[in-house]
Amino acid sequence: SLAVSAISNGTRDANRIIARQQQTVINEALITWVMSQMRVGETAQVQSISAIRAIYNSVPTTKARFNLLVPNPLSTNLNARAGYLDETTAAHFLEYTTNSDRLQSAALDNAKQYLTLPNWQDGDAPRVELVNE
Repeated sequence: SLAVSAISNGTRDANRIIARQQQTVINEALITWVMSQMRVGETAQVQSISAIRAIYNSVPTTKARFNLLVPNPLSTNLNARAGYLDETTAAHFLEYTTNSDRLQSAALDNAKQYLTLPNWQDGDAPRVELVNE
């Protein structure tokens, strides 16, 4: 009984560590997306943070915001075409995500956690929240 409990706790702890790492990966991709939005196309013009925040907040759900980070081969924007996450990571999240406001993965599911991409508040940075179910 003690051995089973220890293994179960170890597995849960490992999944929570992976969940934190996944949160960090999505957050880094989000920050990279924000930075890529600064330039207006191939021009020397730049967008303000408030304009980028408005674009981000106009996307209504966590899943839709996550899709901003996913490779899009049909995009005319080279950054969006390549994506801000590798295809394997993006596919893994999309495979497990069934709720539009809960970003899931195998580790998040096993840890009974999920990620959200809430509205980006004025005076703050965009963030990825790790939520316990």
